[in-house]
Amino acid sequence: MILSNQKNKPKTPSQEFERALEARTEELQKKVEELENTRKASLNLLEDLEKGREELSLEKAKDEALLSSIGDGVIATDMDERITLMNPAAQRMLGWYPENMVGRLIYDVVSIEDEKGNVVPREKRPITLALKDSTTTGGTYYYYIRKDKTKFPAAIVVTPVIIDKKIIGVVEIFRDITKEKEIDKTKTEFVLLASHQLRTPPTSINWFLEMLLSGDAGPLSEKQKEYTQEAYQNSQRMVNLVNTLLNISRTELGTFPINPEPTDMIAFTKDILEEFILQIKEKELQVKEQYATNLSLIPIDSKILRIVVQNIISNAVKYTPEKGTISIKIFLQQANEVIGNRKLKTNSLVVSITDTGYGIPRNQSDKIFTKLFRADNVKDKDTDGTGLGLYLAKLIVDHVQGNLWFESELDKGTTFYLAVPSKGMEKKEGGKELMARSRDS
Repeated sequence: MILSNQKNKPKTPSQEFERALEARTEELQKKVEELENTRKASLNLLEDLEKGREELSLEKAKDEALLSSIGDGVIATDMDERITLMNPAAQRMLGWYPENMVGRLIYDVVSIEDEKGNVVPREKRPITLALKDSTTTGGTYYYYIRKDKTKFPAAIVVTPVIIDKKIIGVVEIFRDITKEKEIDKTKTEFVLLASHQLRTPPTSINWFLEMLLSGDAGPLSEKQKEYTQEAYQNSQRMVNLVNTLLNISRTELGTFPINPEPTDMIAFTKDILEEFILQIKEKELQVKEQYATNLSLIPIDSKILRIVVQNIISNAVKYTPEKGTISIKIFLQQANEVIGNRKLKTNSLVVSITDTGYGIPRNQSDKIFTKLFRADNVKDKDTDGTGLGLYLAKLIVDHVQGNLWFESELDKGTTFYLAVPSKGMEKKEGGKELMARSRDS
């Protein structure tokens, strides 16, 4: 009874105060511990941030050093084509300091020109095209205009910067190719000079062989005629090869004249086709012709365009198996209409030549118009090919502001398209004309 009374005895004010004080002390100790833990976490966070800042600074320094060490010019722009970055190489080549360029529209600061000295408009500049198409652009060269108004040729590659499938800007990399252009010019001039010297002996040999074959030096036996005819044909091949080298040199230098005259393209094409009639009959090829009825005379230089059409028809005849088919069409094509995987920018007259030949391997199609290239699948079909015909044809067509392209399927055939602006070619003064291909080859 006594114990029960002590247990239920009310606490004194002193005891209640001590109890509250103990509870408050425990609470404060917990908060101190929490604050200490927070302080340690903050210190750790600050330490991590500092470490991260140092790492970022190091990475930034590495990136800046790497960018500074690049020998090519590098300019980055945002979506509005305002310059955001420029490396020292670009500064040296263009003569501009980054502080004078960053934030400005690139086409307001740096102009580029084509080979003819025409300023490339904004909508055709590589940067604008890369932003529009979301693809890397390159493979051509322009002339950059320096701050002091001098210029230099540059190879350009522009790549869009994409984050989360969204373009945030582009990076333009360019390289001064002045030395390469000088070397190419020297090489071309040498080939031109050498070809001139090489052309004289075969021409003289041809003249004497023609005299022998015509009987001017007396009658030949059948065996002698056979040998002389073989020598004459090989000499003609040599003349055509030298003429091709001359034409390539003059075309690369851009020195040949263009003298357009009103021409009937149907008659022009038929005349070229007649040159190959013997080979066509020998291989029993079928030739289909389809010409539009609304064609009028078009101003072209028939001498230089003849070289292009000759090369295309020659390849069709050469690389189509016996009893195959060659189809030739001539028609008018309106601007922005698609023909043969290509959309033409201007109204054009189009010549298409289709064969049922060996076709072009897809993995080699991008090399067809390059110098000395021959597709693997036709090398054993024609061992005399030089790999220069289509290269020359493309050079000529580009020079006269036309278009030349193709579509092909292996073992089924190829179609070449030649498009000339409907208004015709523009007249141009120049040096010596291109050499015609011999009809006897």
